[in-house]
Amino acid sequence: MPCCGRKRASLRPAGYASPAMATTPRPRAPIGAAPPGVVFEYRGGGVLTVIGQATGRQYRFVGHGARVAIDLRDRTSLTAVPALREVTPHQ
Repeated sequence: MPCCGRKRASLRPAGYASPAMATTPRPRAPIGAAPPGVVFEYRGGGVLTVIGQATGRQYRFVGHGARVAIDLRDRTSLTAVPALREVTPHQ
């Protein structure tokens, strides 16, 4: 019984590679990476967990003065939290 797979393969354009055959890895952002310079400081006491509205990521601040680097897309939603303030990393 003939196989139709060879016919389909011959119809592909020259140089075609299926996703499974691709050899070039796609660049990925490091896990937990945040743009440099986007840091928030906790001014309250205890522990505060905030969920970024844009990304859905959880940011955990443990104790007064805790600083956490955040994703730039979550900046607006974190500025609305009264106990947090944006700081530059070297402050």
